[in-house]
Amino acid sequence: MLDIQTMEDIKKYIEELGISKKQLFNILKGKTQPPVVLKKSIKSKIFKVGLVGDTHLASSKEKRLELHSFYAQCKKEGVKEIYHAGDVVAGWGMFFGQENEVKVYGADNQVEYVVEHYPKETGIKTYFITGNHDLCWWNKSGIDIGEKIAAKRSDMVYLGQYQADIEINGVTTRLLHPDGGNPYALSYRSQKIAESISSGDKPHILALGHLHTSIYYVYRNIHIIQVGCFEGQSNFLMRKGINPVIGGWILEIETIDDPKNTVLSLSPRFVAFPQ
Repeated sequence: MLDIQTMEDIKKYIEELGISKKQLFNILKGKTQPPVVLKKSIKSKIFKVGLVGDTHLASSKEKRLELHSFYAQCKKEGVKEIYHAGDVVAGWGMFFGQENEVKVYGADNQVEYVVEHYPKETGIKTYFITGNHDLCWWNKSGIDIGEKIAAKRSDMVYLGQYQADIEINGVTTRLLHPDGGNPYALSYRSQKIAESISSGDKPHILALGHLHTSIYYVYRNIHIIQVGCFEGQSNFLMRKGINPVIGGWILEIETIDDPKNTVLSLSPRFVAFPQ
């Protein structure tokens, strides 16, 4: 933690770090905004959405071709909205030796890489949150790359850091980029997260990034999905004993027009890409 007590301290750190006053204040205040709740209404009681996460663009292990193929499949099936559960980019300095697994360096350069290379399909919008890799730039220099990406890509809507709710016809999908590594059982982390949500705050769908694994199950009447990833097995994942699951989900959701906005059925389908 920076020891800042006077204006002279502020000037000293701005000079040492090579950042602006605004960036320094962003670092000091940390994450202060509440999770976003985006509400929308559509006529159909049956609709489709896509789910992706951990694309880690600018990583030497990125699966960009597979990501584009997934978006093309979503367009073919009439999906108009895809939700991204965080870690759009690889970031920098996330673990020892990561510099050997990143091919684009610097916050602005990684933003430009996303602007140029992230899938752009006519008629599809991507709603995304930022994860720990994205926010390494926030922690280092007060730069929120989510804001910069959204400013340059009108088809990419930034919903905030780590968590956001998207509500369509009363059906809430919660995007969450949790902390920590993979536990001994595939569903353990998401199960414990679901248990921590109070009854009055439960989403209909809980979509989790960060874990690089893929699973669907229903628990506490929450449709829980670990969204998979689009980054191959790096040396870091290999050392952690994690075999990433490459792909994304297409969900067909049917609702009942009742006060609880009950999900009558949710048909999840994982579009997988072998490594």
